Amino acid sequence: MMFQTEIKDIQEILSGITKNGIITDIFGFRGVGKTQMSLQISLNLLKSEKNVLFIDTTGEFRPERLLEIVKNRNLDESLLNHLQVARVTNTKEQIELLQKIEEFNETSMLIVDNVADLFSFEYSNKEQFYLQQNKFMNYMHSLAQLAINKKIPVIITNQLMETKDHAYEKMANSINNYTHQKIKLEKYKDYFQGKIFSSFSQEIRFFYRIEKIGLVKRS
Repeated sequence: MMFQTEIKDIQEILSGITKNGIITDIFGFRGVGKTQMSLQISLNLLKSEKNVLFIDTTGEFRPERLLEIVKNRNLDESLLNHLQVARVTNTKEQIELLQKIEEFNETSMLIVDNVADLFSFEYSNKEQFYLQQNKFMNYMHSLAQLAINKKIPVIITNQLMETKDHAYEKMANSINNYTHQKIKLEKYKDYFQGKIFSSFSQEIRFFYRIEKIGLVKRS
């Protein structure tokens, strides 16, 4: 597989990877910029006065961070009026919100931050494994149907977990069945690396830093 290693700008890559009707999965350990990347992807739509719905499953969404990115990119703060944030606290709310998506005015992109977090927490007992997998699989199917029916891109973020033997993505089997594109973010000693695996293009590798304006190419 060939790698595209020379890139002009991270935003150039991000603006080119979203396609209507598909789910893009951004995954990695904590602190690698998954949420920031998802919001950075949404900037082109927000600048065009199109509505983006952000579903926060952990309560960790920080509007001031997005405002900092917008200000440092010399963008009009009013574009944030087109970002709608919905906080969900359990899987029932997370599932029901998809059924109420029409209530969110002309949504042009959906972001689900930490998509598997509540499912893995609420159904953590071994006896609940099959129930967990079934509910989450149905949820991913609903996300895919939503992307297709509304003709919008869906972005999800997800955690990498680590055991003594290996690292694994939460509930990866269910996610992989419904995503056409995955972005793995990794942190090394003094830099970050991203890899984009897509059905539509060759694998892309890029190196980045996290600054006030968001994710930028590592010089």
